[in-house]
Amino acid sequence: MKKMLVAITFSFAAVLLSYPAWKPIAKRNFWFVIATDIGADSLRRIGWTSAQIGQASVLNPPESGLALDIAKTQAIYRTYVSYAGWTDSQIAGKRILELGPGYHMGVPLLFAAHGATFVAGLDKFVPFQTGPYFGRFYSRLRDTLSNKEKADFDSAIQLQPQLALHPGRARYVYRRELPDVVGSLGSGAFDLIGSNAVIEEMYNPEPIFQAQDRLLRPGGLMVHKIDLRDYGMFTRYGFPALEFLTVPEWAYRHMAEASGQPNRRRVNYYRDVARRLGYTYTIYVTQILGVEKELISPKQTIQRKLDYSDSSLEEIREIRPRLAAQFRELGDEDLLVQGILFVARKPGP
Repeated sequence: MKKMLVAITFSFAAVLLSYPAWKPIAKRNFWFVIATDIGADSLRRIGWTSAQIGQASVLNPPESGLALDIAKTQAIYRTYVSYAGWTDSQIAGKRILELGPGYHMGVPLLFAAHGATFVAGLDKFVPFQTGPYFGRFYSRLRDTLSNKEKADFDSAIQLQPQLALHPGRARYVYRRELPDVVGSLGSGAFDLIGSNAVIEEMYNPEPIFQAQDRLLRPGGLMVHKIDLRDYGMFTRYGFPALEFLTVPEWAYRHMAEASGQPNRRRVNYYRDVARRLGYTYTIYVTQILGVEKELISPKQTIQRKLDYSDSSLEEIREIRPRLAAQFRELGDEDLLVQGILFVARKPGP
């Protein structure tokens, strides 16, 4: 098996360079998709590239993207606050950690602006960005705040002459795994740990949840928005939405482990995580198989006819015999769920 993987890796690493030529083949061949993803993942394993698939390590977007970027940042912040059950005034004195903030620290800095005493971001793939776009982004984000909020914002980040976080109020951790920095971040130090479409990119999220448990204070919260889809691995070539769940585990690991492709954990996994940790939890469904857009209002339960159609159930029935062993016995509803908001509270006051 190992020899076969090595052969696939080096054969298709070269093929990756001629993507336009082999793209039509990939559309028709299940195993070709697998092999090319193994090749791309292997490049990251051996250090030929370190960025996540589809993500550059440095970015300087056009000015036209600022308004959308700020609106998205504010929406993510509002999601964390809302599902934590807080108001803006309840953020004062709290400590916040965001996993995978991506190209900027906008969300943690909004918490700082509303009185959080310390905010942090941890990103495996993207370093802290200091290019011209990000100077303008933070400046425009600051302009949306009240005078009091601006003062708190300024205590967390320096905008001139060069972007820099103030260490006592804000920290950015790059290219480190969360379990490795629990000591430096502080056990029992955080009131909320949040993420937006990040947890699914961790091939084995179990140590990540254990680390979060160590980082959270008693009564602390996790709020994670989690995408359960395939990131286009197969769907971009016209395969069914659940096709990536048919790949044998031995192969899928070599497609996804190093590159940030989805880990294939379904909604049942997150229920089990909360129970193992002893957390109280609520899972809100945000995306359903067969429905293109996210639900406007995430919901705890979904209903046939109202939220999904018989055609979605038929899609599950057709693909079920081909699913990898760990997915074959899952209930229809667990396979229908394609995105969730996972909210869990650590025991304590």
